[in-house]
Amino acid sequence: MRPRRWFTRSQVVLLLIVANVSLIVVGSLLLARYRRADGMDAQATFDSITQPASRVSSSGYYVTPSRQVEAFEFDPNEADSMQLLRLGLAPFQVRSIYRYRAKGGRFSTPDDFRRVYRLTNEQWEHLSPLIRIADRYRLVDVLPSGDDRMARLHRRSVSTDSAPDTLAATRDTTPAKAERARADYPRKLAGDETLDINLADSVSLCRVPGIGPYYARKIVDYRRRLGGYVRVEQLLQIDNFPADAIAWLVVSDTAQIKRLQVNRLSTRQLMKHPYMGYYRASEINNYRRIYGKVTGLDILKNLPHFTEEDILRLAPYLDFE
Repeated sequence: MRPRRWFTRSQVVLLLIVANVSLIVVGSLLLARYRRADGMDAQATFDSITQPASRVSSSGYYVTPSRQVEAFEFDPNEADSMQLLRLGLAPFQVRSIYRYRAKGGRFSTPDDFRRVYRLTNEQWEHLSPLIRIADRYRLVDVLPSGDDRMARLHRRSVSTDSAPDTLAATRDTTPAKAERARADYPRKLAGDETLDINLADSVSLCRVPGIGPYYARKIVDYRRRLGGYVRVEQLLQIDNFPADAIAWLVVSDTAQIKRLQVNRLSTRQLMKHPYMGYYRASEINNYRRIYGKVTGLDILKNLPHFTEEDILRLAPYLDFE
């Protein structure tokens, strides 16, 4: 005899679905209740902690009680953070003062304190009478004090009245001093005078019309990077170089040009030359690694990154030994 079934298969599936949904609903309600209770406890804990420090205004925002600002003499170079806060400075202002002092900054005069970040007029009026700078932080006075200046003026007037000849002699020497100062300044080239840019130093180059210390240093520095100049027109490769100055410059000595040992130098060493760069130097070393020694310019012409212009510029600086 077969056992009697109380529910069909479809009824069993339906009961399981209902049971699962019920469990989910009950679990969600319990979880929501637990979270609400936990949140209330957390809010109560937060209120208990912040109650002494703040209160809630009628608008619902927390109001921080104002600090009691004190007044006492202080040195901004030595005052600690607690003292600066008691004087009414904000925490971010105290941090800026500490960073300034940590980098070696010093307040030499009371007016230097005006540079404090976001210092208000009210704070300055309160703090300026209280600032006391120690002598070790003050700068040496370039000008004498008022009493010293008056005494010197008095002595000068007395000496002028008693010795007018001395004052006249002093005035007579002024043009001589100016003439000596002009003599000390480097005399500019004139007429057919020229300078060899491979031999002249920066001081000599300052004699060229249109060239001062800046371009003189640029000429010497670019000469070092190139290994020497081959043509005067290479100076135009310097940014904003005054083209009119080329009339006084020549290249008469190319024997001292420093050449690149193509088959000996590494990629890093070759790429330092202004006309070479990384890709050309890398191609040379790849060729050496695969095929052996680079024998001449004809091989470079077959490499992808070497144009005809590149080869013409590099030819005086390459050595294939």
